[in-house]
Parts: sequence; structure tokens; C-alpha cells
Amino acid sequence: MKYLTSEEVTKAKKNISEIKPYKTTKEIIFSNIFTFFNAMNLVLAAFIATTLRFENMLFLGVITINTAIGIFQEVRSKNALEKLSLLGRSKYRVNRDNETINIDSEEIVLGEYLHLNLGDQIPVDAEIIEGSIELDESLLTGESDNIFKTVGDKVMSGSNVVSGSCLVRAIAVGEDSYINKLAKSTKEFKKYPSKLRDYMDKILKVISILLVPVAIMLYMRGASLGRGYVEIVLRSAGALVGMIPEGLILLVSVSLAVAAMKLAKKKVLVQELYCVETLARVDVLCFDKTGTITTGNMNVVEIDDEVSEKLSSYLAYFDDENATSRALKNHLTCKKQWNVEELGAFSSKNKYSFIKLKNGGTYFFGAYEFLGFSSEMDEYYENLKKEGYRILSLAYTEDSTNIPTNMKLVGHVVLSDEIKENTKETFKYFESQGVEVKIISGDNHIAVYGVAKKAGFKEDAKAIDMTKVTEENFEKTVLENDIFGRVTPEQKQKMVAVLQKAGKTVAMSGDGVNDVLALKKADISFAMNGATSAAKSVSNIVFLTDDFGVFYDILMEGRRVINNIQKVASLFLTKTFFSIVFSILSVIFALEFAFIPIQFTIISAITIGIPSFFLTFEANKEKVSNNFMKDILTNAAIGGGILVATVLLTNFAIPDNSQAKFICFLLALINGLCMVAKVSLPLNKYKVALLSILSIAAIIGLGVNIFILKNHFAPLVFSQVIYIIILGLVISTVHFFTRRKVRK
Repeated sequence: MKYLTSEEVTKAKKNISEIKPYKTTKEIIFSNIFTFFNAMNLVLAAFIATTLRFENMLFLGVITINTAIGIFQEVRSKNALEKLSLLGRSKYRVNRDNETINIDSEEIVLGEYLHLNLGDQIPVDAEIIEGSIELDESLLTGESDNIFKTVGDKVMSGSNVVSGSCLVRAIAVGEDSYINKLAKSTKEFKKYPSKLRDYMDKILKVISILLVPVAIMLYMRGASLGRGYVEIVLRSAGALVGMIPEGLILLVSVSLAVAAMKLAKKKVLVQELYCVETLARVDVLCFDKTGTITTGNMNVVEIDDEVSEKLSSYLAYFDDENATSRALKNHLTCKKQWNVEELGAFSSKNKYSFIKLKNGGTYFFGAYEFLGFSSEMDEYYENLKKEGYRILSLAYTEDSTNIPTNMKLVGHVVLSDEIKENTKETFKYFESQGVEVKIISGDNHIAVYGVAKKAGFKEDAKAIDMTKVTEENFEKTVLENDIFGRVTPEQKQKMVAVLQKAGKTVAMSGDGVNDVLALKKADISFAMNGATSAAKSVSNIVFLTDDFGVFYDILMEGRRVINNIQKVASLFLTKTFFSIVFSILSVIFALEFAFIPIQFTIISAITIGIPSFFLTFEANKEKVSNNFMKDILTNAAIGGGILVATVLLTNFAIPDNSQAKFICFLLALINGLCMVAKVSLPLNKYKVALLSILSIAAIIGLGVNIFILKNHFAPLVFSQVIYIIILGLVISTVHFFTRRKVRK
């Protein structure tokens, strides 16, 4: 045996990469503090500071608190995900101190003797010293054709083993390996597509474009009216602070980070935060049978004596670690008894393995329909397939060949899959929510249909053998059927593309190398518990649990994020809408801006900041609306439009400037609380309590305006109180009749 000693391991360079999948704590702090909108607020604060009216800089406190919460939640989530990722690391078999042990990829050292098997993603650059393998290098080169490697050949880190097994010696590790050099040269990870992020970017882009011209207009208007520097700055800053939805983007990232942390507690590793959102938009879930519906474990149900005898020797020559091999090796006593000339490892393309004997003849083991038999399988075994059992066949030919010819059947092996818990309930829930489920497998379609029925899949499901599907009717077949058997890796990828072309958002789950192409192609991908390192490397979400029900948990987290952000975004944009529109109107009609910065800060804290943080983390199981931007902008336009009309009317109806400003402040609080109540529907005890607390805070805010901001308050007369009551009722009525109908 070739091996390293403990002393050699201690001195050797380890396979540790400087490139990490998560932001560091330093990067999180930096990215939360140094933002475009924080910079704009600091510029406004600097101008206000020159007036020495420091009470108007209170909005900086809100921004500081929001930023601190964002940093805390992101760091907390990062720590939870890092701990979980340690559990999700793939193990590799190495030879040390004259024995074979399992270690993490980062513990592999230069010169290590490493065993590679079907499903492994190669963690280091290495040279083959024993055996042979077939590699998929598509992650590195983009080429989908598999490449055969044997003794003396070099293999690159990042490649995936699709068949065979070998012993290699590591020749480059850590930052010296090919995959890490490639990652370092790109300097950044691929930005994952997200509608939510795109929506936020569009909103911020429009606001940033409008901000500067509005500021210039307000300054020029104030100067033309002969106002002093202090008055111009305070009035202009009040409008500009209102335009900036400072907490909205922070709230999105924090909400996603919290979702990832909550899923981490359920042993679900989210490798890209925006994937939580994407699943909530999924129309089609493509499940691979093995490892997704089933546990990946198999049991031998039936095998005759002759097949047992032959397979006991046959399997001894293979180091395969797949579920079928494990089940058979546990059932049989495997000993090498043959004189072997050549081995052919199982591949998902051929659906069989083979052993060529030196004294003539070849044994093949795999799927009956791929072994060259002209007659159908015995009816007894066909019936077992329909019941969900897996049938594998052992055959022999006197020819020395790599391709099945002149085959004679030795016998069959009957195996059963273990079904995961909660599959029936999860399938039913997805069906009730209009999420289409398609089961894709390399196994026989009849057997897959049987397993699906056991798992609680819909009774009227249509199953089809993909080997019999032509290019002409491929697209139609994919769209019209539910269960697909004998699917090749290339077909899986093509099926995902067909569904996407039909306007579907596609999620794909898998656990093997044969799933990698489809996992990469899908809008969102899942690697199941026990998945190969290749599947984990390309998946957005990795399961470290066998609980099928976590699909439901992920969907609910995605819905919570999108639906709640949709609600609270309209609160932020109501203030923005009002500030932009009223600023322009104030310049055109020579009106004074209704609020100074501290008043806007109080209004924002009570009607936006506090309720948005509470509402964002509330459970929300509603289906995601396809009218995200339309709903947000409509609600914001209604809320902002009411406030603009109210302030304009008050400016014309109330001649005393101090009284008008106080009434505008009060009506803005009423309008804001009505908006909070509207987006909180349906109400419950939790939300009623929140509204009660906000109402008390509003009363305190009025007290601040009366007793602290004395220059902005004058006692009201009876007619003005009646005016406030009437206008308050009108505001409430408009919001009531424009409320969103709650979807059941």
C-alpha cells in the first residue's frame, strides 16, 4: 500500500483555499456601512450640522440602528451557515499510516494518496497511479463530453468522476490547484439572478436620478425667496431625507439572512441568499427519484443462488459506493475468484458495468433493456417493477467484448427503495398550490412510477420511457408527462431548458454526477443529503437532512420574504412618493415644504421603521403575486397621493403657518398608521398590539412636536380640530376602500 506517515502529513502543505463562499465579518461590516444611501444621508447630515440645529440629525440614529441590526443579523447568519457547511463537507478516502481513513477536503495534503470513486468531485490536482476513471470536466472547460483517464494521466481539481475508480497522488493543493487558480482569476462569484434584487435596484436607480435635481430646485427656490442659509438647508433637507428609503434595501438583505439562518436550524445549507426568494416563485419542481423521494438506501428483496454466487465474485472487483452496490455487498460475501482481463465501471449513459475474463467471456450487470436482449423481461418481474421494485440483471456472453452481444441471462436481482417520510403530505401540498412536480430518473419508468405511487404521488400521473422519445416530440413529451424513466444526463438538462422556454421557473433536485448538468441549468438547484461532492458544488441549496418536508419549509421562507417585503416596501415608498411630488409642487407653486428633518424622522420611525421590522419577520404563506412592482407602486401612490392632497389642502385652508405645519404632521401620522393597518391585513392579536403601540408612539411624537419643537406649534381652535377629525375620517375611508383583498 502507498501511504503517507503522520510526520509527512504534518510537514506537507494543506488543501486550504483563500477563496471562501461567504463574506467575512469584516466584509459584512464594510458592505453594510459603506452604502450609497448611507453616503447620501451623511452628506445631508453634514449640511444640517452646519446650521447647528442638531436635533434635525435624528435620522442618523435611525440609520445607525438599521445598519447595526443588519450587521448583527448577517454575521449571525454567516456563523450559522459556516457551522452547517462543516457538516455538509464531502469526505475523501486517503491512505495514511498504512490504513485508509476518511477526511475533509481541506485536510488533504500535497503528496496525499487519494481514492477517487463514482460521484466524487476531485478536490486537488493529481496524477493517477492505479486504476482508471471517466471524468466530466464541464465545470472547468464547458465541454460536456466525458474524458477517459488512466495510469500516468493528470486530473484537474473541479472535475467529476462519472465512472470507474482509481488511486491518485496529489500534485497541487490549495491556491496552487487548477480550480482555485481559475476562481482567483475571475475574482468574483457569479451573481445569482433575483427579481427581488432587480426590483429594488430599479427603485433606487430612479430615486438617485431624481435626488440631485430636486435638491438643486429646492435650493434655488429658497434663494430666490431671499431665505437665509439655515432655513434653506433645513427645508431642503426635510424633503431630501424623505426621498431616501434608507431601510428598505437593508430590510431585504436582513430578511433573506434571517431566512437562511432559520433554514440552517433545519439542516438546510443556503449557499446563495436570493435562492430563498427564487423557490417561492417556482412553477415546476423536478425531483430525481433516488435521494429525493427515496432515502438512497436499498435492500435486496430477491436473488437466486446462481446470481448470488456469480455476483459475489463480480462485485468484489468494483469499489463503487452507490446504493445498489452497498445493498448487494451487505447481502453477499464478496471474494475475488476470477482471472480478470478488463473492468468496465457502471455509467449512467450505458446503464451497465462489465467484467471481461482472461479465459474468455464477459459478464454484464445492469438494466435488462440495455443488455441486448430481444425478448421482453419475464411478466413476474415486470409486475414487480409496477409495484416500485428495482430489477437488475446479470448476463453472460462467450464473446470478449465491451458491448453486450449474444447475451445469455443468468438471472435477476430484486431491490427495494426506502421511501422518505412526509413525501405524501409534501406532494399534496405542492399540488394544492399549483406547483407542478415532475419525477426524473435514470431507472425504468414503470419502476419509478411504482415508487412514486408508494410515496403518495398523484394517481393519474403519466409515465414515459425517454429512450423511446424522438427529437421531434421531445418538447411535447416533457410538457405533457409527469414521470420520466431512463433519462440521460443530457436529457435532464434539455428537459429543464424546455420547461424554462415554456415560461416556467424550474427547481431541480439531485444527488449524483448524472444530475450536475440539470442542476446547473435550473433556476434553483438542491443537492440532497448524501449527494456527491459534484452535485453539492453546483447546487444553490444543500440538504443535510433526509426530511422531505423541508421543501415546504424553504417554500414558506421564500413566501415570507417576498410577501412581507412587498407589504413594507409600500410604506417606505409612500414617504418617497410624497417627498418627490411635493418638492416639485412646492417649487412650482411657491409652497413651503411641510416638514423639517426631525418631523420626518418621527413620522418615518413610527409609521415605517418600527412596523416594517416587525411585519417583515411575520409568517406569511400566501402565494407570491406576479404583480410585485405594480402592487408596491400602487399602494405607495395611494398613500403618498393622500398625503400630498392633505398637505396641499391644509396649506390653503389654514392661514397660520405654525398651525398648518402641526396639522400636516398629525395627518401624516394618521395616514401612516392607516397604511400600516392596510398592509397588515388580515389583522390578528400580534398586529393589533403592534398598531396599539404605534398609536401610543404617535401620541408621544405629537408631544415632542408641541413641547420640544416649540417653533413649529401653535394652539388650535375648535374649527381646526373638526377639520382634523373630518380629514382623518376621509383618509381612513380611502384606505379602507383601497385595501388589498386577502388571498385565501
